[in-house]
Amino acid sequence: MNADRHPWILLAVLPLAVALGCGRGEIKLPPKPPRSVFDDGPVRLSVEFAPAEPRLADRATLAVRIDAEPGVTVERPEFGAEFGDFRVVDAREELPRVDNNREIVEWIYTLEPIRAGRAAIWPVDVAYVDARSTGGDGNRHWISSKPLSVEVATTVKADPPSLADLQPEAPPVGVPFSPLTWIVCLAAVLAAVAAAAYAIHRHRRRRKQIASRPLTPAEIAYRELRQIVADRLADRDVKQFYVALTGVVRRFIERTTSIRAPEQTTEEFLREISLRRTFPDEENRRLKIFLEAADLVKFAAHRPRQEDVDASLDRAREFIDARRDAMAASESSEAASDRSNTPAKEVA
Repeated sequence: MNADRHPWILLAVLPLAVALGCGRGEIKLPPKPPRSVFDDGPVRLSVEFAPAEPRLADRATLAVRIDAEPGVTVERPEFGAEFGDFRVVDAREELPRVDNNREIVEWIYTLEPIRAGRAAIWPVDVAYVDARSTGGDGNRHWISSKPLSVEVATTVKADPPSLADLQPEAPPVGVPFSPLTWIVCLAAVLAAVAAAAYAIHRHRRRRKQIASRPLTPAEIAYRELRQIVADRLADRDVKQFYVALTGVVRRFIERTTSIRAPEQTTEEFLREISLRRTFPDEENRRLKIFLEAADLVKFAAHRPRQEDVDASLDRAREFIDARRDAMAASESSEAASDRSNTPAKEVA
């Protein structure tokens, strides 16, 4: 049953649960997972380990999350085979997303404890390039989390139970009645009702807020372009620069169309988009000039000038911008058409 549709059921159940729990002793809350949060200018690093009390036979997770302002390029933290007192079993990267105009990247590492007892979790070091248009210096910086530690338990107790330790059955124990006990229980019930009402109200307000969304194809492409510029690839290997640059455009086309652009040669790709009439003639012409100029560098040993490199970057940005604006205009037109085709309700 959905608590959002029936919130008063939660209000009815919580007081009963609190009342039943009164007089049964103190409830021990589970420990919180160790966590480290550190801010460094436009970047926030958050590291969290779970579970809080791992066993030697368990697998644990280490979540590394980067929350950065637009224009900041973050590098993936590299772990070895072991990290502190844990063995690295697996690693995966979550899909990047945007929340409150900040780009969020998260990596999840699966760890195995090496030994029982107090286990150390080393600081996580993350490098980033601050290429913001305002306040950025274009340099590479480092941000590190604080070291963490957890207690790793064994699956077998140090002193196994023995039949000789068994005791005879104890007689029932009466629960003493006290008016103060019922006053405390009543106060707890009222507090639980107020907390539940506040939680439901806050949850409904949160549902109305704008949810986090995944990055659009254009945002992903611009992020990859910023990485190419930050790495100064054109200065180190101009051929690899053009391979990476055309790869950004081809992957952008694949994300916005059904064409498998990265798997085709330039000639095959241009022939297919011409037959399909995927893009307007002007966009086809720009794309043809861009790809053929890149092929001269990649396959014909052409040495471009710096202004040629800058012009290639500008052509890539112009193509991505043109496709983004065309897709937005098409979506707006379709939405307007749907509204105009919706029959109006008759007025009595």
